Amino acid sequence: MEGIEFHFFNNNLAHKRTFHINPALTNLAIINFLFSGPSYTFGNFWKILYVKIKVMFKNLVKSAFRNITNKFGYSFLNILGMTLGITSALFLILYVSDELSFDQYHKNGDRIYRVQSHITETDDEFTWVVAQIPFAPQVKEDYPEVESFTRVFQFQRALFKNGDIEFTEEDVNYADSTFFDIFTYKTIEGSTEGALDKPNSIVLTETMADRYFSGEPAVGKTLKVGEEIYTITAVIEDVPRNSHILFDGLVSRNSLPQQMGSWGNFGVYTYLLLQEGEEGAVFQEKIKEMYDRYMATIFESMGITVEYELMKITDIHLRSDNSGEPQPTGSIQYVIIFSIVAFFLLLIATLNYISLATARSAKRAKEISLRKVIGSSRRLLVTQFLAESSLLTFFSLVLSIGLLMILLPQLNMLSGKEFSLDVLGRPVAILSLLGIMLLVGILGGAYPAIFLSRFSPVMVMKGITQSGTSRGIFRKVLTVIQFTISGVMIASTLVVINQLDYLQKKDQGWNMEGVISLQLPDNEPMNSMRVMKEQLLENPQIEYAGMTNTRIGNGSGKVIFSIETSNGMDERGINFAVIDHDFVETMGIQMVEGRDFSRDFIGDTLTGVLVNETLAARFNWEEPIGKRVQLGDGGQIMAQVIGVMKDYHQTGMYNEVESLMLLYRLASPILYVKMAGEDKETSLGFIREKWEEIFPGKPFEYAFLEDDFKEQFSNDKNRRTVFTGFTVLIIIIACLGLFGLASYTTERRTREIGVRKVFGASIERIL
Repeated sequence: MEGIEFHFFNNNLAHKRTFHINPALTNLAIINFLFSGPSYTFGNFWKILYVKIKVMFKNLVKSAFRNITNKFGYSFLNILGMTLGITSALFLILYVSDELSFDQYHKNGDRIYRVQSHITETDDEFTWVVAQIPFAPQVKEDYPEVESFTRVFQFQRALFKNGDIEFTEEDVNYADSTFFDIFTYKTIEGSTEGALDKPNSIVLTETMADRYFSGEPAVGKTLKVGEEIYTITAVIEDVPRNSHILFDGLVSRNSLPQQMGSWGNFGVYTYLLLQEGEEGAVFQEKIKEMYDRYMATIFESMGITVEYELMKITDIHLRSDNSGEPQPTGSIQYVIIFSIVAFFLLLIATLNYISLATARSAKRAKEISLRKVIGSSRRLLVTQFLAESSLLTFFSLVLSIGLLMILLPQLNMLSGKEFSLDVLGRPVAILSLLGIMLLVGILGGAYPAIFLSRFSPVMVMKGITQSGTSRGIFRKVLTVIQFTISGVMIASTLVVINQLDYLQKKDQGWNMEGVISLQLPDNEPMNSMRVMKEQLLENPQIEYAGMTNTRIGNGSGKVIFSIETSNGMDERGINFAVIDHDFVETMGIQMVEGRDFSRDFIGDTLTGVLVNETLAARFNWEEPIGKRVQLGDGGQIMAQVIGVMKDYHQTGMYNEVESLMLLYRLASPILYVKMAGEDKETSLGFIREKWEEIFPGKPFEYAFLEDDFKEQFSNDKNRRTVFTGFTVLIIIIACLGLFGLASYTTERRTREIGVRKVFGASIERIL
């Protein structure tokens, strides 16, 4: 019989002990000796301890690896299930981490708050994510709790030029000179300190600078917009995509000194940097008094009150449900849901391992008993089984990272994200990976380890291990849990799919088939768009064309009108837009009462307005036609309602239909064109030709209304895809476990099946 020798040395004697151990149990004997051998006096205690631990660990791994490879089919099922579960969980962790990371990169992010205006009227209330222009400097002057402030608002869509290089820019904002005192961005060129102090100064992002200067230094150079010249004072890194507000350039607000603003005009994103230690909720209570101090004289007679709300910028992406956000927001509910899904994926993979490990208990009973006979303690056996599950999890984790690297581009496309595996190199991510390995490894191995280590050698030798009924019940419970989770996920997925389908199929109140939108180019007279419309309508390929001042589905302005109610003429805030004669017909908006604007009635251009059903219901108009509305500054024009439209979603499908009034204007900057027939390419070619005649040198840019409509659902579509995909994976992982159990059940009952067939049982009967 082969043997192994252990040599120990102390200061005086050499002790030599030889054990003759069955080769199959050599590793176990080594580990057992290390755990329970006799005490000796060692020259170097810590060195010997290190050797003991090293040998123990090495042999634990070798033994675990041997057990894994000896049962390849069983191990393959476990590794496959765990790999799918961990890969999916890792992606969901990336998704959740990204959602939680919005605006976290700002140095003072915990002290930056956006000011929102909560408006309460006699019969309505709503929240705007903007404030008045005078608010920020006034609150800084009145309250020492405010360290600094900045305001941001949209620069007009404009054509920027650098010699022959020109681009239409839509993502440029005006900002106060204090912008970079509050927000943190890495500087590429120049300095952000004082970069927005002077009028006509502009800060570019790296991408925008490259568009015009192709990597050459940009600071000190200029860009032309119309007749204005803007000097570049700094170049910063591109704004991280995990920001609630994105931009390509910032223009100094000092370029518009004439825009002082009033307390009655809301329209700028306003940010406050509070002093260290100041709480947003406490300060929000303090500034309630600003209404009485500065706004009561304007709004009190109208029955309107204004309260300011402070929202921490790190909360905006996930917790804001207000319309008017500069970028699409996320949802804290989805973050919670995806976190639960990630947990379910890991849980089901772990339950698979437990179920299959206990199913194999009978096959490993003799091995465990033999180990106990030669002196292995229960603690050592538990350690051995935990080592097996941890090693299995480690293999799965390595495969998961590799699989994630391969699939990440496709997953990014499906989810609408731009994840990078660089994040896995961060300390937090590394700790998370280790946590997953330990959690799944220990949780998955704990029960099988404790369960299997309980076997009595005497009982096993007699052919008795444990009640098969109790083992079977436990595995059935695990299987029921797995498929219950799968059922919950399937039901949840169906709810998500049905909700999105409902929104997409819901009548939006207007027709988008074959309709495109065109935007008036920068520095072109408004009348040019009317000329464009008239020339397009000369072609039978163009069915309708109508103009407006705001894109349908993207909201509208809100103004205080004096309008007829049961109490006489009252001041009310009402959403409004301007349109021409043909807009309603172009968009297929239905009239439920009265008529549309008509060329046969000259007075419509000055004294006619259209309202929607919601507005008529808001003021309890039983006979809305003829109701009066005062228009113009000071209400010089007394208009009247000439028609009531069926409600349509001017502010998008996710928002409730609000009261809306449409006024007439001969020409507006947005032209909607409805093409006739199926040959859209020919129609677009004709539209392009007319565009180049009327706006020579200006790029022809258009958008299909149908694409704009679908875009508002893009985030939810991406979430639905992710949710559905991982629900399918949960089902697959659960089925892998069920397949494994069925395989082992069949293997264990081979003799029984053989006997049944001998006695004439058919395959159908056995199945």
